[in-house]
Amino acid sequence: MGVSQIPQPDTILKKIGIVAALPDEAGCLVSEKITPFEPIQIQDNIYLCLSGMGYNNALKASAELLRINVDALISWGVAGAVNESLHSGDILIAEQILAADGQFQCSPEWHERLLIALSSASTAVFNSKLYSDDRICASISDKQKLFAKTKADAVDMESAAIAGLAEKMNIDFVAIRAVADEAVTSLPKAVTKHTDEFGQPRLMQFLLSCLFNPGQILSLLILARAYKKALANLKGIANDLKKQEFHYNTPA
Repeated sequence: MGVSQIPQPDTILKKIGIVAALPDEAGCLVSEKITPFEPIQIQDNIYLCLSGMGYNNALKASAELLRINVDALISWGVAGAVNESLHSGDILIAEQILAADGQFQCSPEWHERLLIALSSASTAVFNSKLYSDDRICASISDKQKLFAKTKADAVDMESAAIAGLAEKMNIDFVAIRAVADEAVTSLPKAVTKHTDEFGQPRLMQFLLSCLFNPGQILSLLILARAYKKALANLKGIANDLKKQEFHYNTPA
């Protein structure tokens, strides 16, 4: 008589929620158009929510992901370097999120697994500290001041909101960002003053800004090239990360 097999319970995999501020950032993970604040499932156990830029938008998107009972949150997208040693396209895996009202630690084991997994990536990957502010850090002098004050490597506008909610709800959190503008690059006013929360130009104001201040056109071209490189490198790591469920459900 054969030995009876004792059925093993299925492994319950945890669900991951990803917040991306801009459609281009979300587009590195999924091809279809996404409605803001409506989470979509991009594969088993992984959900994505488009937020728009800024603290409040990121907080709202994170809350929508928590409504579908995700177990962990990821801040995903681009960032602006304030550390002059970083270059456009560099991938940052944050160990800490700094903000005006405090700081947040990213989940240590998950953070370490991501660093190890991406160590063989074709682009440079760095362990980093991110500063998160609801205001755009646009000028070279502002970036220099922020670096001198905080020793952060880069700045974004959403990670503090996502990290703060994750801490409040006692769930895991990491931030994965690619450097767009470098520390020695200023953001032109056409971008900082005349684009909406999803990074789209308010066309008439944008064109008028360029017309009356044509000196910023070169800066726009430099920024566009840097942004394109950041997105390409994010997309370059996205498929492998998705296949491995962002190394979150990896057995210990």
